[in-house]
Amino acid sequence: MNEIIPAILPKDVDDLINKVSTLPLEIPFIHFDVLEEDIWAEIQKSFEVHLMVEEPAAIAERWVERGAKRLIVHEVGEALTKYRDRAEIGLGVEIDKPLEQFAPFLEYVDFIHLMSIKEIGHQGHPFDERIFDRIKEVKKQFPDLPISIDGGISLENYKELQEAGADRLVVGSHFRDIWNLLTKS
Repeated sequence: MNEIIPAILPKDVDDLINKVSTLPLEIPFIHFDVLEEDIWAEIQKSFEVHLMVEEPAAIAERWVERGAKRLIVHEVGEALTKYRDRAEIGLGVEIDKPLEQFAPFLEYVDFIHLMSIKEIGHQGHPFDERIFDRIKEVKKQFPDLPISIDGGISLENYKELQEAGADRLVVGSHFRDIWNLLTKS
């Protein structure tokens, strides 16, 4: 399974509506970066939310009620298990954090969400090549666990990420370029 998922980090409600309305109709999923609470309107597409907050359990319920099909959290805790019957749960892991510290929790998640940039919460940051070793490590230890990659994805690296074993690519700044290339007739 290879998915290309557009990442949206809107400034306000108008920006959110504009960005969602200009996406191709064939997009099956949208990725929202949630830095803090919230500016979201009702969204008509399937979506995942990346809860980059200190206490994701405090707001996860609202997102599940709004229809989020996937929740991504960086903090190991209640959100990992409480919402699994209503949404897929992904564990977000920053590029500089050792995978070993998260390994005991990976049996409780539906996928791992590996960050491929150093600073999360901003689009346009440089891609970190160390992600390829991280993908190999996860595939070796957890061969059936889907891997989502987020950050710095472009025309230059998306194929290599897929070949390395990434199942989902969350693409911000370069989404249109990749989408147009993949959907050319």
